[in-house]
Amino acid sequence: MSDARATEAPAQAAVIATEEIQHPVEDETPHEKVGLEAQTSLLSNVMAEVMPKSTADDTEELEPEVRPMMKPELKKPTLDGKDDEEIDTLLGKASKQVSFYFSDSNLPIDKYFFSLTACNIEGWVPIKTIMTFKRMREFEQYGVPFVAYALQQTIGEEGKDPLLAISEDGENVRRKRHLEPNTTAWSRSVYVKGFGEDESDATSQERLEQWFGQFGQISAVRKRRADAEEKGLRGKGKGKFKGSCFTEFTYETDMKMFLELESFPKYTPDGPDMLVMSKDAYVTMKAKAKGIDQKNVSRGPASADHGTPAPGDKGANGSKPPFDKAQRFNAFKEMDKLRKGGQPHFAKIPDTVAVIGTPPSFDREKKRNREADDEERPAKIAKPETFTLEYKDVKLQCDRSTGQVVDKSQIPFDKDAVIKFEGAGPDADWKELKIQVSKNGIEKPFLAYPPGSQGGSVAKADSAVISDEEMTKLQDAKMLFGGVEVQWQRMTEDEQRDFWHTRANFQGKLALDGLEVKNQNQKQKGQGGSGRGGRGGRGGRGGNRGGGRGGGRRGGRGGKQGGRDGNAESGLPPKVATGPVNGE
Repeated sequence: MSDARATEAPAQAAVIATEEIQHPVEDETPHEKVGLEAQTSLLSNVMAEVMPKSTADDTEELEPEVRPMMKPELKKPTLDGKDDEEIDTLLGKASKQVSFYFSDSNLPIDKYFFSLTACNIEGWVPIKTIMTFKRMREFEQYGVPFVAYALQQTIGEEGKDPLLAISEDGENVRRKRHLEPNTTAWSRSVYVKGFGEDESDATSQERLEQWFGQFGQISAVRKRRADAEEKGLRGKGKGKFKGSCFTEFTYETDMKMFLELESFPKYTPDGPDMLVMSKDAYVTMKAKAKGIDQKNVSRGPASADHGTPAPGDKGANGSKPPFDKAQRFNAFKEMDKLRKGGQPHFAKIPDTVAVIGTPPSFDREKKRNREADDEERPAKIAKPETFTLEYKDVKLQCDRSTGQVVDKSQIPFDKDAVIKFEGAGPDADWKELKIQVSKNGIEKPFLAYPPGSQGGSVAKADSAVISDEEMTKLQDAKMLFGGVEVQWQRMTEDEQRDFWHTRANFQGKLALDGLEVKNQNQKQKGQGGSGRGGRGGRGGRGGNRGGGRGGGRRGGRGGKQGGRDGNAESGLPPKVATGPVNGE
């Protein structure tokens, strides 16, 4: 039996809960020229509408060639006075910071950096430009190759779906993964106060990230600042540190565990007591104190204070709240505005800043004259259609077209409930290994072994924790797999999460197939014949003979040979406590 079931649910609107990272050269003046980041499904659609048609004479000038790196040709750098461990630490720090700039948590709301990616079709940004940013300046002394190597290592570790890509010459970087609205950042965020308002090493961005990192994987830590009143609207959130942060956890489970802690020691021995709550609770509290109706609280990217009243809302005294002065940048809204013929609001990039290409021209008049055509054109930005998957007592939203779980952070995580093994000979038979595992401590194992690979993973059918004693017993058994001795290891947290993500996505795919069968049956109800073909005849879906979908000896979906519900998903984690799937 499956541990998941699916039910239909209405499509959900995408809402982004975001906060902007300021850059010192950001400008608030709209551009007459704009560009797009076309590696995303959203922006590539807009690109097709607004990019000027280039000619043979100007193609080379408008779009310089930047080729992705195909082979890892960079060598590990050496630094005077630093050993390998210190170098690895610096490499990891550099890669982490660049990845943050391109992340779901930052790119759609970082006006200046998004504008840099908009200078060319594919979104390339020179590494040397990124190295001028405040948090990257410590790496300038090591040069561009140092950062390029750091990124190359991370790309290799991320496998088939890396966030970034670097150019063939190692000089440029771009986001490779599709950029989609982050609909759950709000529910994964917390408010914490008690760090003290002094600007010191103790309250540096790096130290705060380290502190939060002990509680789980962190996507972003954003220090809250007062307004710099002397700068007017441009001083919004650029004043003195308030001693509090909004922090976005990568996984909702980590965020919940953080909030459930019974007590928090003071950040500094002589500092204030710590105040901890969810971001939603904080915003609700502030809105109530200001007499603002909860229905008018915007939990999206337009909020001026990351969860403040929507534009135009007024407080109890009839005046606009003091924080309703500015609108946060939202790349998705700007692209939608551009698609509809409006003028997007990008940052001004100084002439002294190195970019790839130039912002392409935008013919505003041409767009305004296409109203009749637009009425017949389908919307480019569609709300995602989802269905609900009930998986391990948790309801997950899955993409209606692929079955993939929309928000991975919602997937239940069973820590230390899966282990990996290495060692597989050319004649390895997964059935033999499964028998050995079941005789040595894990009675009902699920074994995931993609054919031809050099290893795989093992979990219990009930997803229970695999203890150290059980690990030792497996090691001491010195099992042979295709003539090669198997080595057992614990998996990193990221590897474990990837395992459970794959398993949940597999369940989502099965659930989607079930919904498709159900929908087809409803459509064909009453249409089955008594002869060959038809869903009610001798064939039908899953029949032994005759025509129709699923007819013949091979069956169709659910027929004798399995179809989608059979053993076609090689190497993927199957349902809990079910029959074998290519390696169980």
